[in-house]
Amino acid sequence: MSPILKIQKRDGRIADFDQSKIAEAIWRAAQSVGGSDRKEAEKISNQVSAVLEVFFKSPDSIPNVEQIQDLVEKILIEGGHAKTAKAYILYRAERSREREQRELILGKDKADENLNFSNNALEVLK
Repeated sequence: MSPILKIQKRDGRIADFDQSKIAEAIWRAAQSVGGSDRKEAEKISNQVSAVLEVFFKSPDSIPNVEQIQDLVEKILIEGGHAKTAKAYILYRAERSREREQRELILGKDKADENLNFSNNALEVLK
């Protein structure tokens, strides 16, 4: 279990840190490029968590989502998982575009409140 207890979400909220979400994101990226070793995704998430522990030792120091995602990319690339890193980066970029579209359509405040705004609805409103 990681000593990192909290993270800062994109909207500024503080939430519980859940390392399994990192492992799941890595696993989905790996699967999308033909990966089949879930344990490797968990091993990489352990590496991410260990590095976070070094950089965010102080109880007042809380990593944000972007910092964690940047670190996942770095560890994937440095670990020789270029295909998985590319899939992870592309997925992350797509999600960023979706957030931007929600903000354009709904406005920043409403987009933060309604994170589940359907992608199909976004397509219709374009």
